[in-house]
Amino acid sequence: MKVAGITITYDDGFKLKEWFEHYKSYKDDLFIHIIIDNNSNINFKKKLKNLFKDSYIIERNTNGGCTGAYNDGINMALSIPEVDSIMLIANDFKINPGATQTLYKALFSNSEIGMIAPILLYPNSNIVDDFGCNISNVLTMEEYGNNKNIEDINEAINYCDAVAGGLNLSTRDFYEKVGLQDEKLFMYSDEVDMGLRAKKLGYSIAAIKNAVVYHEHINKNSDRGRRDSYTKYLAGRNKVYVTKKHFGALKVIYVFSFYFFGAFFKITVNSFKLNFSSVQDYLWMMLGAFMGLIGNMSPNRFSIPKE
Repeated sequence: MKVAGITITYDDGFKLKEWFEHYKSYKDDLFIHIIIDNNSNINFKKKLKNLFKDSYIIERNTNGGCTGAYNDGINMALSIPEVDSIMLIANDFKINPGATQTLYKALFSNSEIGMIAPILLYPNSNIVDDFGCNISNVLTMEEYGNNKNIEDINEAINYCDAVAGGLNLSTRDFYEKVGLQDEKLFMYSDEVDMGLRAKKLGYSIAAIKNAVVYHEHINKNSDRGRRDSYTKYLAGRNKVYVTKKHFGALKVIYVFSFYFFGAFFKITVNSFKLNFSSVQDYLWMMLGAFMGLIGNMSPNRFSIPKE
């Protein structure tokens, strides 16, 4: 079992201790652990190096988002001939003992499966967060089994369109043939794009029940009750961009209309409610959908997280 684990980070001091505790439970299952730092501040990088002394740390000079950073790690993993599989591990996942080995055995027991994921549960519970996803007509991720008790899930394996980008295991062959993540996306919709690309090449994607992982959802801004506005911009932009990449003109018009005019409706509703922060969010989504339509994927003040 020669698994390269890849974790990305950016100024994650608020969850560094929890991340390291989680890491200790799965580090012995990894052949190598690669951390990509997305140009964090100096103090955080010092703490990172002091804790993760057994990990190989790549320091970026710019914030590459999820896609650029993961690609740095995937490229390094592929440069090591012994590595036979690559595991993306976000730093707020708690992996049950043995789950990595279970995923590995399931992945290599079926040559048609290129990517596999565990069943994800909410913290300290038996309630399902995600057991594989289907891709909807507007390219959203529809999580199978969400909010069900794990005991009510009858399937041992769920063959699906895509799995969570933060925790999955793939064969080396998968990345060599399907390719790296699309760095134009920066973050969000990368799972959708990868799922569509994998399907075109005949790979199956699956989630299995007997590998259990808890998604801790440790979020710096969780007290705000909503995500930053840039996430809405990226959602609108990336959904339209991925649609253009994989489908024809009618589908593009349909998906663009859903996000552009759907955001306009939300703006109208929230204006009447005097909820102006949400008005800004959906203005950014409208702009993002338009940028995706014209193919403008360049970074700008709407797409980059605020420092």
